[in-house]
Amino acid sequence: MKLISPLMIALLLTGSATALAATPINESRDADPTARIDISNVRGAVTVNGWEHNRVEVSGTLGKGSKGLRIDGSGSRIDIEVEKPESSGWFNWGSNAQMEDSVLDIRVPQAAELHIETVSAEVTVTGTGGRLLDVSSVSGKIRLDSNARELEVGSISGTVELTGSGERAHVETVSGDIDSRANRERLKLETVSGNIAVSTDSYREFSASSVSGDISLRGKPLDDARADAETMSGDIRIDAGSDLSARIEAETFSGRIRSDFGKVEEPEHGPGRSLDTSVGDGRARIKIDTFSGDISIRRD
Repeated sequence: MKLISPLMIALLLTGSATALAATPINESRDADPTARIDISNVRGAVTVNGWEHNRVEVSGTLGKGSKGLRIDGSGSRIDIEVEKPESSGWFNWGSNAQMEDSVLDIRVPQAAELHIETVSAEVTVTGTGGRLLDVSSVSGKIRLDSNARELEVGSISGTVELTGSGERAHVETVSGDIDSRANRERLKLETVSGNIAVSTDSYREFSASSVSGDISLRGKPLDDARADAETMSGDIRIDAGSDLSARIEAETFSGRIRSDFGKVEEPEHGPGRSLDTSVGDGRARIKIDTFSGDISIRRD
C-alpha cells in the first residue's frame, strides 16, 4: 500500500471546466459475496456498510463540478469512482477547488474486499469482514469498525480510528493521530508527529513508531508476544496488566523511566537511563526506546 498514490496526486492537480449541479445517486449492481470493490472519491464523504445481500447499492449525492459517477463491473469486481473533470488551465493547478462535495453511501456484501481512495473525503466503514480493507486518504478522517482479516490504512493529516477485530492492521500517517480500540493479533502503527493510542484485550505482535508523537498501549501480551515502541521526543506508556509475564528492555537518552517492574539503572555520570528485567517466565518481550521522551511501564 502506497501512502500517496499517483492517482491522488493527479486528483489534487487536475482541473475543472464542467459544472454539474448536485445530483442524487441511486445505483445497484449484483456482486459475489467476496467481490473486490474499489471506491474513489476526491472530496466529501464515503460511508460503507456491510450487509447480507449479494448486491452493491450506491446512494448519496454527486457534487457540483464533478464529471460524473462511474460504476464498472459486477460479480467478482466492481469499480465505483467520482470522476474528476476534464483537465484544463495552466498545469491544471488548483481547479479541484471548483468541485463540491460528493457523498457516497454504499452497501456491500459483508465479506467483500474493499479498496477505498480519497483526497479530502471522510471515510467510514462498518459491518464488513472480508479478506482485506485497504484505505488511503490525504486529509479526511478515517473511521473503521470492521472485522476484515487485514487492514491497510494510509493518511497524511487525517486521524484514524479503528474498532472491530481481525488478524493484522498496518496504519501509516504523517501528522494524523491513530486511535485503535480493535482486537487484532498483529499491529504495526507508524506516524511522524501524530499520537498513537492502543487499547486491546491481547496482542501477539505490536510495533509502533513516532518522531514527536506519544505512544500508549493498554493490553495483555500473549505468551510469545513481541512489542516494540520507539520515538524521538514522544513519551511512551505501557499498561501491561498485573499478571504480566515478559522480558522488558527500556532505554532513554535524556528522558525518565518509571516502572512497576524491575529497577531502573541510572549512570553515575552522564545521561541515559535503562531498564532490563524479567517478570514471570519472561517468554514475551517488550522493548521500548526513546531519545528524549519519558517511559512509563505500569501494572494497570
